Amino acid sequence: MDKKSELAVKYQNEMNLVPLKNFNAKQMDLFFALCARMKDRGLDKVKFSFEELKELSDYKMTATKVFVADLEKLYKDMLNLTYREETEDTIKYFVLFTGFEINITKKYVEVSINPELAPIINGLTTEFSKFELSAFTSIRSTYSKTLFRLLIQYQSTGYYIVSIEDFRELLNIPEYYKMGNIDQTVLKPSLKELNNYFENLEITKIKAKKGNKIAKLEFT
Repeated sequence: MDKKSELAVKYQNEMNLVPLKNFNAKQMDLFFALCARMKDRGLDKVKFSFEELKELSDYKMTATKVFVADLEKLYKDMLNLTYREETEDTIKYFVLFTGFEINITKKYVEVSINPELAPIINGLTTEFSKFELSAFTSIRSTYSKTLFRLLIQYQSTGYYIVSIEDFRELLNIPEYYKMGNIDQTVLKPSLKELNNYFENLEITKIKAKKGNKIAKLEFT
């Protein structure tokens, strides 16, 4: 694997571990449509027409006022997405998206990114083909969308093991949810929805060595 490919995998792995907190299903669709369109452009600014972005994200509502409001909320939440880099001597934080212009009259959105961090955009959508982006936008639940994104990353190995603590964090599951709540609200609906995209998808609960508590989840 060359250096560029290694960086893309590194960024993908790290950004996939960033929870998209406060993002609803519609915002996730818009966000990954933006990322997929910007991938490999090598530019610090990319312009999208409203129609192009609606088509990419499978956005159904036609009212411009509602669409603009959704775009504004999207960027406010995108500002919370930062990249952290740590060495022995320094800790650095970078804002991934540096600008977001919505032109209501000409009906376009222009997104500015930090050009030094362009590989992160590539990393976020490395595994997203056009078909997979279409599949992602067709998934309704935010939990299922995040799990789809994680499973795509591990489809070459055929399994994904995650601690229950990390799973809660990655899917932004409320702290007060017990395992029974996670079963009914997250796992069962996600398994039903994602079986359309992953053949013979199964979830195994792995118990802790001591006690009866669930320690990990294995997806195969």
